[in-house]
Amino acid sequence: MADLALLTTARLEVVESLEQMTLPTVEVCSPGQAVRLDTTTGKWTKSNGSAAGEARIYGLVVGGVANVAGQPVTAIRRGVIDGYDLSGLAYDAPVYLSDTDGALADAAGTVSVVVGRVIPNVSPALGTAADKLLLVSL
Repeated sequence: MADLALLTTARLEVVESLEQMTLPTVEVCSPGQAVRLDTTTGKWTKSNGSAAGEARIYGLVVGGVANVAGQPVTAIRRGVIDGYDLSGLAYDAPVYLSDTDGALADAAGTVSVVVGRVIPNVSPALGTAADKLLLVSL
């Protein structure tokens, strides 16, 4: 299992948002990281696939700035996002929640959670290959 990297550090862009929520964070939660709702504080905390309680992912943090604990961030639950290096994955390949805190991976973690699938973004320039985007569907 390999964790997915961002093309640009701490930068994930929203192509289309169908469902999202903005909340403060318990810890530093940077763009591209998976978050879940902390049931004690009502704030975001990082999610991972190492155990059922940790795998309750709400969505993926978007934007272009790493935050500090306590600042609000927006997480996308359903939508299309750009910014992950998906070059090694085929179109329609599933993307999973990783056992690494806040990360996504190309294979299932201990608790298998499919976060989304790789979809094409057809380039307006004829003859060029389609970009790869992540369709988030949680």
